[in-house]
Amino acid sequence: MNSKLRRLSWTTPQKNGHTMSTQLDNEFQFDSDHYQQKLPQHYRTVLANFQACSRSFVRFNLLFALLTIIEVSLFCFFLPILTGSALLALVLGALFLTLFSYLVLLFYYQAKKPDQLNAIIQQFIASCRTSLGLPSGITIHHLSLSETLLKLSQYLQDYEYRLIQFPDFFPALSRLISSFSAYCYGRDVFRFKQLLLHTAIEEHLEQIRSTPTDLEVHASLAASYIALSQIYKEPKEGEPTSLYRKHAEAFDEKFKIAASLAIEEFQILSHYAPNDPWVHEQLAAGYRNLNLLEEETREVEMLLKLKPQDMETTFRLGSLYFQQGLNAKGLQIYEELKKANFKKAEDLISAYGRTVKSEHLSF
Repeated sequence: MNSKLRRLSWTTPQKNGHTMSTQLDNEFQFDSDHYQQKLPQHYRTVLANFQACSRSFVRFNLLFALLTIIEVSLFCFFLPILTGSALLALVLGALFLTLFSYLVLLFYYQAKKPDQLNAIIQQFIASCRTSLGLPSGITIHHLSLSETLLKLSQYLQDYEYRLIQFPDFFPALSRLISSFSAYCYGRDVFRFKQLLLHTAIEEHLEQIRSTPTDLEVHASLAASYIALSQIYKEPKEGEPTSLYRKHAEAFDEKFKIAASLAIEEFQILSHYAPNDPWVHEQLAAGYRNLNLLEEETREVEMLLKLKPQDMETTFRLGSLYFQQGLNAKGLQIYEELKKANFKKAEDLISAYGRTVKSEHLSF
């Protein structure tokens, strides 16, 4: 099994300077430079199509909102004149017809939106396939497409705040405009990122069905699952939270599913490359994201066996022991760090007694 693993971080699913291995047949040649030169044009096209689709929906909502405001304003203004008149019933009927038409068209556009976004992605993929010039079934074909989709999804981070822009002469007004932009486009941007990542995953799965033991594809698939899990993860303080608050329970469940699937891929890598420290590092990070301390500890113990002189890994293992109330093991780690004059040894002992089990002792 000679396929070289790409080093992909759990928290930042990107390629970290390692060369992507390819398994091309001799008769196929991949011109990477040509493909990279074509990508900016494809990115501009897909983003323009996405903006056109999303902005048409925003304009639809704003148009009906404006029409409703005008009708309500006219109704209130002429109410004293129209009281007791048959014209009042007509004005009310027009107002209700506007609201009814809006709701019908809203449901129609909402049902149509996923198909429109998916069609935009498929058109983007078709353009990329043409630029690749490689037949389906070759590893580099699917890995290049999935990486392209992954990069586009990463570019869309906070993209909803940039779709309506205002000059920076008035910072307070600019922030207000950015918040309004996020309100208008946040759901569409999230859905588009979601579709991009699901499409990237499908590209990997299609290749795995042809080459089920290609470690490079499994590593890249794990990175896609990681990226998918991150869009469902609870945002940090200061990051946008409105969409997460509305769907917190569903997002938490989807995060766990995506993270678990990533761990499954890393376990496949562990089976074929049991002595690769990077694999166990990724597994440990995955377990940490899922709050599975025992499993994380097992992987860090394996890391320490592979890198016995690594003091940072030793410190990390001691911290995990103390978190679980395994104080005897934690003290042994502390003694090792003290003997090695490791500067963070005292930081480790400060965690003594602060266990996840302490909550059961409270009254």
